[in-house]
Amino acid sequence: MRDKNLRIMVEVSLLVAAAVLLSFLKLFQMPQGGSVSLEMLPIFILAFRHGGKIGILGGALLGVVKLLISPYIIHPIQLLLDYPVPFMMLGVAGFGILRKHRELGVAVGSLLRCITHVVAGVVFFAEYAPEGTPALVYSLGYNASYLIPEAILVAVVILLLRKRREIFEPQYR
Repeated sequence: MRDKNLRIMVEVSLLVAAAVLLSFLKLFQMPQGGSVSLEMLPIFILAFRHGGKIGILGGALLGVVKLLISPYIIHPIQLLLDYPVPFMMLGVAGFGILRKHRELGVAVGSLLRCITHVVAGVVFFAEYAPEGTPALVYSLGYNASYLIPEAILVAVVILLLRKRREIFEPQYR
């Protein structure tokens, strides 16, 4: 049991580090932040390998590391809604039916991440919305503009890796 826990801790560390590295390899970046990369992929793999609790833990760690690397903080609640919480939501893909239907897990985890970013946008960044544009419409459009392509990209990679079962299932049970 101790050996298994150590292996899981090492995997969490490596996959969170991989997610951080992938966050620097951007396909494109929005002018005010947000970019398309494969940063979510390692967290989804972690959730599929070890379940939702470990996926949520890995997502939280990714959010904290991203906060340490490039913080943009205007309020403590915004900090939570833009850093640990949205990445924790990716770990939900490791629960129940989402774990077996991985593309659905990617969609649900990405949607939950988007919702947390949208809430932060509506509450804390409404002033950036163009005049006459409701804050919800602006925040949804802004966040969807990079999260939808990123979710599709990650789902395609997950689909391509489907036959590599060892990626999604620990071999040391």
